[in-house]
Amino acid sequence: MKSRLLFLSIFAISFAVGCNRSGIKLNTPTPPFIIDSHVHYEASDTWEKSFLEIYTRYNAMACLLMSMKDLDRGIQFAEAHPDRVIPYAAIEIDSPAVIRDIKKAKSMGFKGLGELFATNQWNYDDPKYDSIWIMAEELGMPVAPHTGILSNGLMARMRPGYLATIASKYPKLVIHAAHFGNPWYEEAGEATRRNANLYFDLSGSSLIKKDNDPAFWLQFLWWTPYLGKSHMPKDAVPAFEKIVFASDEGPEELEANIIRFNKMLDACGVSEETRAKCYGLTIARIHGIQLSTSR
Repeated sequence: MKSRLLFLSIFAISFAVGCNRSGIKLNTPTPPFIIDSHVHYEASDTWEKSFLEIYTRYNAMACLLMSMKDLDRGIQFAEAHPDRVIPYAAIEIDSPAVIRDIKKAKSMGFKGLGELFATNQWNYDDPKYDSIWIMAEELGMPVAPHTGILSNGLMARMRPGYLATIASKYPKLVIHAAHFGNPWYEEAGEATRRNANLYFDLSGSSLIKKDNDPAFWLQFLWWTPYLGKSHMPKDAVPAFEKIVFASDEGPEELEANIIRFNKMLDACGVSEETRAKCYGLTIARIHGIQLSTSR
């Protein structure tokens, strides 16, 4: 993948406010660098203008998920703003032309595939879809599948456990899935603990419904104190390093999502080093975006 260079000062890698569980302090400052891993692109001048204005203000990039009908306009927007946009093609996994669509997206310059949905009669890990994961792995295209409940009420085919099967079968395929499996959080936590190539975001309703209990997530992302001990993968990392920031909302809601995410990180005692990875360094590494320590 083509690398892009972002200039950050050394102090911008860390966050201004530390926290621990014994002394929780609301982290209201915005992070100095952000990659929003889940934003749905809208093909309009108004939306593009709003996105650029707000994401520039926050020194943010985004994985923009672009529908098949908007690929041409979307990739032009991405190419015009490589410091803000990481383009993803929202292929339809049940389309008879899906492999051709993946190859087309890659040739156009798309960096990943998503958001993906399993809404018919097959689970994500059904052999029917193996060719999709094989092709994405071969092309080096991360995938961003939906997990858990959809706005239309569907959910059964999109459990996080099905992604664990895929991640295990295709270890070079990077998966950063949406919504931490809502409501199957424990399943999502164990899936990401055991699969180095599987990440989740907490976008959607989860942080909203647990706003009064922001430390709730520690029961599912529990293993940081146990690294190196029995029954832990040798390549395991601190639990919250497997979470990436995402909004899944319009640009005008970016700040509200940052505040919710910070509240959760504060309550869970997440270190500054791990916060930086959640907020952008993990996705930057996945996409080969090089970060400089000079302006």
